[in-house]
Amino acid sequence: MAIVGNLMEDRGAANLDAADHFKAVMSRSPTPVTIVTAIGESGPQGIVIGSFVSVSIDPPLIGFFVGRPTRMWQPMAEADAYCVSVLAEDQAALSILFATQGIDRFEIAEWEPAGNGAPRLAGAVAWIEAAPYSVTEAGDHDLILLEVTALRPGRDAGPLVYHRGGYAGVYRPSQPSDHDSADRS
Repeated sequence: MAIVGNLMEDRGAANLDAADHFKAVMSRSPTPVTIVTAIGESGPQGIVIGSFVSVSIDPPLIGFFVGRPTRMWQPMAEADAYCVSVLAEDQAALSILFATQGIDRFEIAEWEPAGNGAPRLAGAVAWIEAAPYSVTEAGDHDLILLEVTALRPGRDAGPLVYHRGGYAGVYRPSQPSDHDSADRS
């Protein structure tokens, strides 16, 4: 074991620097894949987020991290309304589309305005509408907290997750409702 900075590491045979080692170990924890959207000064904007988390029930808060500087976040950083689309396990192509710069992603993706006006992407497993709450510096990232203003379930599909450098699905069938059970009797 070696200590580099404040990181305890066992790099084994790999000769990784501390940052690469940190990324390699953290990649073992799957993260949900979401796309946060808003209407910016130049129209619809969106950014892929792999650090989405539920923060609080009272008040209802969600959060995510964006690197500083992030060209895709800046055009939407001052928006008044956001929509988080929680991607389904078959939407890896949509995530890749929104990670691509230099194209009009909203010309290609299917979307409609959410109740708060922010773009809501089609086919997601859930949508969360939110308003700005706070921004906190956290190392080389900003922690963005949003206050939830509306929630809506989407398709009955597993969520898309990012794990060890690639996309994966996590499907767990819904529990049958009382209505479904009665229909089978």
